[in-house]
Parts: sequence; C-alpha cells; structure tokens
Amino acid sequence: MKTVPLVALLLSVLLTACAQTPATVAPTPIPPATRVAPTTGAPATATVARPSPTAPQPTHTPVPPTATPLPAPTATALPAPETLTIFQTAMEKDAQRYQFALDHGARFVTAPDARAFYIIWYPPGASAAEPPPMIVTIHGHGSYAFDEFFLWQPYAQERGYGIIALQWWFGTGEKMEDYYLPHEIYEVFASAFTTEHIRPGTVLFHGFSRGSANSYGVAAIDNSLGQPYFALTISNAGKPGLDFPINGDIINGKFGDQPFAGAHWVMVCGMHDPHPDRDGCDGMHEARDWVTQYGATVDLLIEDPNGDHGAFHMNPDNVNAALDVFAARLALVAP
Repeated sequence: MKTVPLVALLLSVLLTACAQTPATVAPTPIPPATRVAPTTGAPATATVARPSPTAPQPTHTPVPPTATPLPAPTATALPAPETLTIFQTAMEKDAQRYQFALDHGARFVTAPDARAFYIIWYPPGASAAEPPPMIVTIHGHGSYAFDEFFLWQPYAQERGYGIIALQWWFGTGEKMEDYYLPHEIYEVFASAFTTEHIRPGTVLFHGFSRGSANSYGVAAIDNSLGQPYFALTISNAGKPGLDFPINGDIINGKFGDQPFAGAHWVMVCGMHDPHPDRDGCDGMHEARDWVTQYGATVDLLIEDPNGDHGAFHMNPDNVNAALDVFAARLALVAP
C-alpha cells in the first residue's frame, strides 16, 4: 500500500472543508436618498382638495392632486388682526392710543376681506344681547382707527354708547385704492352690525376730513335700505367731491330722486380751517345745501369761531351738541 505524505493529507482535509462551507452573501448596498431640488421663487400655497359632492367617496384611494380646491376661506378662517401689516403699523405709529384702547377693554376685529380691521368697544355693563347705541367712525387721511377711538371714548362712556372705529386706510399711499371705497366701508359696517346684533336706527355715523368727504356716499348706501342703521350722520370738516364716483351716482339718480330723504345730519367746520373752500365753513355750507337738495335734514351746522381743521373734538361743547341731536333721534326710534 502506498503511503500518503502527512502534508498532502492535511491539505486534502482543508480543501474538503472549504468546499462544504456555504459562501456568505454580501448585502445589496442601499442607494443614497434622492434630494429634490427646491422650487425657485415663492413656495406654493397649500390647498385642500375634496372630491365632487356627487361623486362616490373612495375609501382608500387618495384624492388626486388635480382635484378641485376648496373655496376661499370663510370669516371663521380670517387671520387675527394682530397679524395684519396695517394693524402692526398702526400699533407702532400710534402706540399710546393703541395702549389706551387695550387699557379700556377694546376688541380688535379683522375686516371680512382681511385687508384691515376695526375696533369695537362697549361701555361697562352693556349687554351683548341688547347692545347700546353705537358711534361708528372713520378717521381722516393717513390716520388710524386708534385716533378716533381715543377721541370718542370719554363721550361714549359718559352717555352709555358703544364704538366701532374702522381702519379704512391700508397704511401706504393716498390714492383712492389705498382706502376702502364707500361701498366697501359699508360692507364692513354691515358685517359688524349683524355680528353684534346692532339694531337699525341706533347708529351715529361720523367721518372726519377725508372720512367726511366719503361719508355722503356711505350714508346714501345706508339710506337706500328698507331699515337704515344710521339715525344721524356727522360730516366733520370735509365736503363731498362731486367728481367722486359714488357722488356722481347720487347726482345721476342711481339712488333715486331723493336719496337722502329721511336722513339727518350734523355738519362741522372750524372758521380757521386752512382749506376753507373744501373742509372749512364755506365748504360745509355747500355740503349742507347739497344734501338738503336730495332730501336730507341738517339738524345742526357747528361753526367753531376759534377752531381749525380739528375743531370738533377740540371743543367738548361741539361734541356734546352733536350727541344731543343723536339722543333726540334715538328717542324717536326707542322701542
């Protein structure tokens, strides 16, 4: 018998063992995650989509990205007024009067179109179910609602009236489109009147300077209703511009032959107003004659002999005289 060398025998055993050991499978490498390049420009606004209400509602199938988006947000989805640029501007520019409004418990409400806001305040003890008579006011050019609230609040508290002060300037510019137009002003008011359960015939509407110049159109809209809200309008230092579109509508009969029939006014001017033909007493005499031509009653024309453009609120006698007219008007509509 042939003898196998020891070294050859050991090599044979090792080779046999290697052949019987299963090979280890190397793991498949995971490809690196794909990075999606960000879209240039402004990020797209997220939309919520819903299937057609008449279509069957799928249980597990996701809504396709081309589904019809929801309608525009309703009033319940309005941003907080504090987030609005115009609110932040007004708060910064009129800081002391903003703080005055806070200290007196005023509320701030975003307008239905989310372009501006209004201040609303009730006197202590007022009932939300039966709100008191309201002073509703719009400021002058380049100004803020906090100014009007500050000027009216002591008188309103003394008489037990509430206040709505609208921020109707958007904070930049002096063009017509930089402010609410009269029909837009009234839309905000009408929304507030409905929300706050304010009764027709219990509102004093006041406009100062540029607000006064717009007050005539706003009053025409209110007076065209079957039950107008305004018991009295105060046009304070600003006559109607006859080239203003809504005043042209008044002249051309869009609101009827006597658009101010049944409406009552107080008008105010200072005899030292720097623009007497427009905002001063000459201008307000024209305003008185214009509204009476279309059926209005001007109960009082206040001509302050010592006053300038801001004569109305600078003299408490002026404010109280106007509020006395309002009180008399309220007595006629009291339940």
